[in-house]
Parts: sequence; structure tokens; C-alpha cells
Amino acid sequence: MRVAILSHVLPPSSSGQALLIYRLLKDLPPEDYCLLSQWDQGAGGAQAYSDRLPGRFRHVAPRAVGRGQRFDAVKWLNLKLLGREVAAVAADEGCAAVVAFSGSPTDLPAGLAASRILNVPFYAYLCDYYSHQHTDAQSRAFAEKHEAEVLRGARGVVVPNEFLRDELRRRYGVEPVIVRNSCDLGAYEAAAPYSGAAGGERRIVYTGAVYEAHYGAFRNLVRAIDALGRRDVRLHLYTAQPPRELEEAGISGPVVVHGHAAPEEVPAIQKQADLLFLPLAFDSPYPEIIKTSAPFKTGEYLAARRPVLVHAPRDSFLSWYFREHACGVVADEDDAGRLTEELRRVLGDSGLHERLSANAWERAREDFSVAAAQAAFARLLGLKGAPGR
Repeated sequence: MRVAILSHVLPPSSSGQALLIYRLLKDLPPEDYCLLSQWDQGAGGAQAYSDRLPGRFRHVAPRAVGRGQRFDAVKWLNLKLLGREVAAVAADEGCAAVVAFSGSPTDLPAGLAASRILNVPFYAYLCDYYSHQHTDAQSRAFAEKHEAEVLRGARGVVVPNEFLRDELRRRYGVEPVIVRNSCDLGAYEAAAPYSGAAGGERRIVYTGAVYEAHYGAFRNLVRAIDALGRRDVRLHLYTAQPPRELEEAGISGPVVVHGHAAPEEVPAIQKQADLLFLPLAFDSPYPEIIKTSAPFKTGEYLAARRPVLVHAPRDSFLSWYFREHACGVVADEDDAGRLTEELRRVLGDSGLHERLSANAWERAREDFSVAAAQAAFARLLGLKGAPGR
């Protein structure tokens, strides 16, 4: 069976969703799938997160928003046209199923429309909570309008964690399948083990984007480090966000901003951390996303086998997962004082380090391996060329 994969980003684009797609498909025969997108596939280069997939790429041209028409009317017309175009390309490629990823407001409903035109199964792959992940009001309203139809019309729904699964089950009566955001465990096994920073510095490390979903948690961390009264503890940020932007968000003081790290550099950076920081804000503008979020770096942090400090709301997936599996220290209150206590405890207890590291590696292998994600995805779609089938 050949499958049409519809996404607004595709490998080798520098995005987590593109990397997820690459890992799911990289070991499949290229004749098992084709890649469809309204945008160019991307040229790769220094910022690429992966290689290019060998499967055939087909561009489905985006429709221009007409002038003088209401936003919802234009979106509806464009969606109808996009669904027809996806169906035409999928038929031309001989596809027997359509898989659409969240990310763009229109890809999921267009994928469903195309599957109905072709009378083939449709699968909805949600990397985040579809109706809540768009911050602008118009896109969010569009997604909210289509979410129930998309999910109930799908042969299968994929989500990255238990919290989003349970939420969609409760709201729509669907039974999603969990496929975690996988991690290349081999890259972490190949990276040098922890050796400690020069001069005895204790490095708290964060890798990735910093934005509204994190600001409050980082402000708490900076205050907690100050309250420790230790000059040897510093936060090291490997992020593309400029220092001035971070300072304006209140993230300054015992902080070293290194800039963006290339994907191949990240395992070594994380494995040299004394503590890996995994935050989600308590005061973000999108609490539903915070509750059901499964950041792509979750598996990476576990694979690094270094102590992880989760600072996220108590009702979030992150706090539940790390507490449930005892694979990190969880500070689930919006309280810099409590965070200081957890920092002091985890930095001073080598026995705790060993227990957390052992549990983290076990969870990385059990839940976040590429092979596990590939197998779950292939089982859902019934791909005959899937690894291990």
C-alpha cells in the first residue's frame, strides 16, 4: 500500500515535525509513500535537521487569499480546492491512504476531503492539540470548526502522549494511537560520557527554542539559582533566541547564551550537563497546549542519561510522565522557592543522579526509540514494507 503524506514541513526542513516524519519513514522503501506539501520541501544545508527522504515529493500549490472576501469564506474555498488537488496528486501516485499532519490549519481537513473523494482511509497525525496550537484567533477558530469532523472521520488518529489521547477520547469518542516523538538513541550512545565542566562549574543546560510557553518557568529558574547563593551554578542556553529578547523576557543574570546548536552537536552538549532543564510555563497564553504538550526534546533528555529537572504545571503530561517513571525531578508549582529546594537537592545527591539516569535510559529505550515509533506507525497503516514486518 502506498500512502500520501501531507505536511506543511518536510525533511530536510529545520523543524521538529519534519524530523519526526524523517524518522518515521527513513527505513521504508520509497515506493511505500509520497510526500505532499503546500510549501517547498526545503534545500537542507547547515540548518537541516535530517537528510532528504528518498520518497517522491509532489508540490500541491497553495491558494492565494482573495481580496474583498471574508476570511472564513476564503478559507473554505481554499480548503475545498486544496482537498481536490491533494486527491488528484494522491490518485496520480496510486496512493491507497492519506496521512495528514497537524501544523497548518488546512492540512488535516484537506486530507480528510481528499480521502473522501478517493474513497480511501484517512489518518490524522496530531503533533499537538490541533484546535489549540494556533495562536492567532482566525486560524484557531478555523481549526476548532473542523476538529470534530477531522477526528471522527479518520480511520486512525495519532497523538504523542497519554494526556492528548485521553482528552480527545473524552471530547470526541475516538481512540487515538500513541506514537512518541522519537529520538536517535545511537547518537547518544556514541557521544562521550559526562566528564564535568572545567573549573568545577555546575551547568544547568537547556537546548531549543525559548518563547511564551517557557518564559515564566525560566524566570523562576533564574531566581532559584540566585537564591542558591552559589557562584558555580549557571544556566547555559543553546537557543536561536537573541540575548536581548531573552533579557526583555526577564531571563538574565547567571545565564550564558550560546546560540543555536546544530542537531549533531546536541547529544554531546546534553550529556555534559550537570542538570537538564525541561520547562513549561505556568502562565502561558495556551494552557491546553501546556497540559498536553510532549516536547521533542523529552526523549533526548532521557537518552542523555543526565538528571532532568521538570518545571511544569502539575496537570501537564511532562510532570506526570517524569513522576510516574521516576526518571527526573519534578517541581510542579509556580514557586521559585520550591524550585530552589529541588535544585539544591538534585545538585547535591550523587546517588539520586545515578537512579534518575538509570531510569531515564530505560524510558528512552522503551518509549522513545525510532524503532518503536516506526513499528507503531506501520502497524496503524498496515505498511507491508515496514521494518520488522
